[in-house]
Amino acid sequence: MKIPAWLKLVLLLLFATAAQAVFAHRLRLHGVQPDFNKVVLICIAVNTSVIVATAYGFLAGWLMGSVVGASVGSYLVSRMTLGLSLGLLELRVFRHNPVVLIFSALTGSMLCEAVFFLFSPQQDVGRWVYLAMGESLYNLVFIVPVSAWVRRILPPSPGLSYTS
Repeated sequence: MKIPAWLKLVLLLLFATAAQAVFAHRLRLHGVQPDFNKVVLICIAVNTSVIVATAYGFLAGWLMGSVVGASVGSYLVSRMTLGLSLGLLELRVFRHNPVVLIFSALTGSMLCEAVFFLFSPQQDVGRWVYLAMGESLYNLVFIVPVSAWVRRILPPSPGLSYTS
């Protein structure tokens, strides 16, 4: 029995959320820890359409909100916004370029944190900015390998193909 690609991606997102809950605090550097759930969502959103990316954003937000147990709505809105904004890249940008992937990861992660901040304001804004920027940079360590893994899961896109 062959497992469909969408189910593999759901399982990967579930695994990333579980790893976030169990292991991320052990990777803390200067108070900053990676967000595996967001890393997987970014990789899925960059490689899929806007509708699919937004749906996975909903799932990612629901899973993170359920694990954290607070601000579920903030997680839903911020992750759906992340999926929507990176899914829109399919309309204008060649997304398989590593530079585009890294730029998308940085800007998408900061956008996600900014939307989360709007819906769930923090008391210490300076500390929040430090943690958001640190997390965005820390996530870059995981973006390229996870993106390669996601591209192996997804079927080839029917878009342009370049041959020499």
